[in-house]
Amino acid sequence: MLSLHQLATLVCLAAVTSAQVTVVGSDRSLDLSAPSNQAFSHIVHQPDATYIAPHFDFLNLPPGGILEFTSLDGSQKVSYTGAGRSNFYTEYITGDAAVISYFPPETLNGTDSSSVAFKLDRFASGFPNGSPADVIETICGNDDTKAIACVKNSDATKYRKAQAVAQLFIGGSSLCTGWLFGSEGHLITNNHCIGDAAAAANTQFEFGAECKTCDDPNNTKSLGCPGETVATSASFIHTSTELDYTLVKLNLKSGVDLTKYGYLQARASGPELNEPIYIAQHPGGKPTRIATVLDNGSSGTIETFSINSCSSDEVGYSLDTEGGSSGSPVLSVNDNVVVALHNCGGCSNGAIKIDKVVAELKSLGFLPANAAVGSPKPTTTQPVPATTKPGPKTTKPSNGCNTCNSCYYPGANACVAYSRKDCENYAATYGMTWCGK
Repeated sequence: MLSLHQLATLVCLAAVTSAQVTVVGSDRSLDLSAPSNQAFSHIVHQPDATYIAPHFDFLNLPPGGILEFTSLDGSQKVSYTGAGRSNFYTEYITGDAAVISYFPPETLNGTDSSSVAFKLDRFASGFPNGSPADVIETICGNDDTKAIACVKNSDATKYRKAQAVAQLFIGGSSLCTGWLFGSEGHLITNNHCIGDAAAAANTQFEFGAECKTCDDPNNTKSLGCPGETVATSASFIHTSTELDYTLVKLNLKSGVDLTKYGYLQARASGPELNEPIYIAQHPGGKPTRIATVLDNGSSGTIETFSINSCSSDEVGYSLDTEGGSSGSPVLSVNDNVVVALHNCGGCSNGAIKIDKVVAELKSLGFLPANAAVGSPKPTTTQPVPATTKPGPKTTKPSNGCNTCNSCYYPGANACVAYSRKDCENYAATYGMTWCGK
């Protein structure tokens, strides 16, 4: 069987471009519950995990009851009250252990003492070394990105714009990037990050995930410097598989004010060839980083205006990104507005022209207030490059399962040492198929 490193190398050779969701954890079995009238405490521990995020089948806490999820040292804490919530992951706690505690009210005031306060049916834990595909990156040459703290004083405008960029923690195990689009609390990311209402309902939206100093070693670690989780779900507005975007509206936690993060606006006329750009992002789930220059020190630019990347007719550039950067805004240095939506790795990297997104949302009546500036480009008769759409993917490899009893990877025609869960996680991206029983 191939090792993870060998698999990553083969994937790099087999795929020129790739959509960049980063999988940083997986689910573990756990079954916990407690009666409404009894105190309860349990330590959830997964050795060497980078985070712990329990999943609840339901919460049905009586009035006055409190459920807390805390780190062992008490420095991180999330509290829940009330009833009627189901099928969700808690906010994650960094580290390899955390405590679930339930504190019943002094009196149940008519609540049935035999009722169950909560049911926890599993938990997600972070892989010890981040994503198993961490080496599958789209850094073009050297990594020229910088921690956002490094430009706080030297380039205050870019730093301020980056405050509107969020890290998305999806379904307990995946990471992407998104950004506040307009002034009404909407957020936009890629369709391959949040594809439907169920995913939007189980995504945590974290802003200000940045380290305080440029030389903090946590700048290069996944989830290294947590920020503020402003919402643990969002209302699904619209998605497009063709343009690879999804628009949601954040269901803000009580007391949250987004004003301090600002918001980004899109240029209605879209990008221009050769214009200088920068990308604020969460590559590999790291604290906010910014890509502005290439290996030779020159500014990143829109290098190609119509490439067939993960979608047709995208713009191309060589600024560095990684898995987890999906959904990042590509901003123009000239006017600091968004000109493209990053969605694809490879050198060149690729992004959806933002004017297409603006035009579609406007036609549907979904464009948020203050989301776009300027006028759209005049319609031209210039043809869009033709693309050949791939045929439907088969769910059974042509030969691999005849000799493979675990996870078959068709890109290398090899059987790889993945669990069923991880194999299924990578099915959509790399065509893997679980062949075991």
